[in-house]
Amino acid sequence: MARAKKIIAAPLIETIRVPVCPVRNSVIYPNIVQSVDAGRALSSAAIQAAADGDKQLFIVSQRSKDIDEPTTTDLFDVGTLTTILRMRRNPDGTVSTMIQASARAKVHAYYFGANYIEADIELLEDIEGDASQTLAMKRELETRFSEVTRNKSLPQETIQFIQTLENPSQIADRIAFDLDFKLEDRQALLEELSVLERMKRVLVLLVSELELSQTQARIQQQVKEEIDRNQREYFLREQMKAIQKELRGEEEGDDEVEAFKAKIEKLGLEADTQKEIDRELNRLARMHPDSAEASVIRTYLTWITELPWNTRSEDMLDLKEAEKVLEEDHYGLEKVKDRVLEFLAVRSLRKQRAEKGEMSATDVNKGPILVFVGPPGVGKTSIAKSIAKALGRKYVRIALGGARDEADIRGHRRTYIGSLPGRIVQGLKTAGTKNPVFLLDEIDKLGSSYQGDPSSALLEVLDPAQNAHFTDHYLGVPFDLSEVMFIATANYPEQIPAPLLDRMEFIDFNSYIEQEKLEIAKRYILPRQTLENGLKENQILITDGALLRLIQHYTREAGVRTLEREVGSLLRKAARKLANGDLKRVRIGETDLEKYLGGQKHQIERENLENLVGVATGMFYTPVGGDILFIETSVMPGKGLILTGQLGDVMKESARAALSYAKKNAARFHIPLERLDEREIHIHVPAGGIPKEGPSAGVTMTTSLVSALTGVPARHDVSMTGEITLTGRVLPIGGLKEKVLGARRAGIKHIIMPKANTADLDDIPTHLRRSMTFHPCENLDQVLEVALEGGLAALERKAISDTPKKKVKPRSAKLQPSASA
Repeated sequence: MARAKKIIAAPLIETIRVPVCPVRNSVIYPNIVQSVDAGRALSSAAIQAAADGDKQLFIVSQRSKDIDEPTTTDLFDVGTLTTILRMRRNPDGTVSTMIQASARAKVHAYYFGANYIEADIELLEDIEGDASQTLAMKRELETRFSEVTRNKSLPQETIQFIQTLENPSQIADRIAFDLDFKLEDRQALLEELSVLERMKRVLVLLVSELELSQTQARIQQQVKEEIDRNQREYFLREQMKAIQKELRGEEEGDDEVEAFKAKIEKLGLEADTQKEIDRELNRLARMHPDSAEASVIRTYLTWITELPWNTRSEDMLDLKEAEKVLEEDHYGLEKVKDRVLEFLAVRSLRKQRAEKGEMSATDVNKGPILVFVGPPGVGKTSIAKSIAKALGRKYVRIALGGARDEADIRGHRRTYIGSLPGRIVQGLKTAGTKNPVFLLDEIDKLGSSYQGDPSSALLEVLDPAQNAHFTDHYLGVPFDLSEVMFIATANYPEQIPAPLLDRMEFIDFNSYIEQEKLEIAKRYILPRQTLENGLKENQILITDGALLRLIQHYTREAGVRTLEREVGSLLRKAARKLANGDLKRVRIGETDLEKYLGGQKHQIERENLENLVGVATGMFYTPVGGDILFIETSVMPGKGLILTGQLGDVMKESARAALSYAKKNAARFHIPLERLDEREIHIHVPAGGIPKEGPSAGVTMTTSLVSALTGVPARHDVSMTGEITLTGRVLPIGGLKEKVLGARRAGIKHIIMPKANTADLDDIPTHLRRSMTFHPCENLDQVLEVALEGGLAALERKAISDTPKKKVKPRSAKLQPSASA
């Protein structure tokens, strides 16, 4: 017969249901009388429900003080059962309650009512331990509490009350209540039912509190010994230092050296560089943190960790997209755009070869070093920014104008107070990548002084064979600049030192022609100024004729800066009319410019209306563009050569060379000798207030001189340029494009130019080449054949007509060419 299995039933747990009052950052222990102020509706309703009932209220602490509407997961499981002694409602709606805690209690279940929380709680009883251990722990607790109260500002009555207690459990609870322990520690003491274990925990907290008090006392003593009693501000600073010193010794997680080590390990530095940085780290670790040298090393390591040693941006190798970006931002500048697209194409092919293992990765990322040379306002700086945009790279610009110190480039050595890296390294830190587009603006404005020559320091930066190991004086370790795309700008290339210019690829920016300025004004300037002046596109219309006249008569520049200012002035005046309500739409035509901007500021030089003796038309070039000039020669009684018009030395030499050539070829040109030996020759270049210089007026001076000496007029529709020699050769000149554009603007149809400059005709727009006739010449005979009315044959005819018939002698029928022809 099978025996029946005996089933032992689990003991029933007795619980009571009471209202719950959550409190923040506070724990109440049994046998303590405490006031509770409730401001939340949840707590006020619970207190009111308890007061209306049996006065029993369960107080439990929240896990986080930041929660206004706690749920069951936001409350601890153990709290305190209390009895309400009295309750009062305040005028502001809060409830003030005096309660007396009676026992620890554990929650079995929470219930959410209409406006407050209830809980089923089980009362908990203390677990007594060994009597002798409890007594010993009680005495140790009292001793430590007495030591702590010497440094703690507790009320005297509180100290005396605790000293009168005999119950070990009440002593532990009261100490935990009166001292400022953490919320987690106080809650753990409430949940601990073993009296002996609870006393141990309180003792550990007291020991920690005692050590903290002693440390604070030691800090205060150190500060008092170091400073004067009346210097309160200094006292506070020293106290802060001492606190930081103590914390640094205790909190290993805040170790500054370890933080630097962690950052440097992520940089992936080369072995030699890593060795140098580790040496500085070890020096910092051995130094007092408040020493001056430690501050210097700390700044140095901060610079090291913030530089982009191996951070680079990925190049955008889509040629069509890059071309689209360049075209959107700038009109013209075809050579520059072609060079950027060539770089991208080469970069793309290099990358393909590197992926196949046919070349190293370092060779793939090498960047070109370009220098943009041209007059102000032609877009040198802005195109560099567009290049960075087209490549998908960061853009950095530093202005070198007026830089006179080598340290601007290489930085200061760390021996100097306040030393910093050079502007190259600073720019790389700003960019955050090691391959930005780096613009060295106004490189021709570099100076030099006793502090060094910055242009010499740039030799290493801009040398592709050296800049992979550029060493800044401040860093003291090599930094790779080979991936940086350096672009320099300059107005006058002759001011750049030759060794520096030799390291850069030269790209010339010519002046904008009128048609280009017109397109730029329509595409970029007008929309930008319309927006800046608060106008809408449908409120303003400036005709093409008005813009062209604005360009010709109100600006005189190579670029478009003055043009933009004048357009802005026009739009501001139009905006005023619109704002006053005078008009709803403003149209500005060619004839309206004087009304808005006043009279013309610049007059275009026009060609002569007739052929004149001794007056030849030349061409000149300045940074703001080209134009024509007239050279006038007069022959009168007297002797010698007079040159006027504020001519430079080179131009004076050209006039003397022209006179020497005319004397040497007097017989061929039928020039009477008495006109050379017994006449004063005066050569004048109008606009005497403007300095003039250069050799390119040689052919014009010769034509003017020969015309005056022979009486044969020079053609008014021919303009010329070219340097001459004593043997009559015509040498090449510069600025042909600008000179031709200026001549065309003046109405000239025929251009005499050196034959060696024929290749420069490709730079002139096709429509202008078709509308003009060019005469490339190698010698002065060819020049005079075109420049004089009737050519060289007219010289002989003029001589015959000026000679009396009775004195006419048979002469050669044809003019013999010069030996240099």
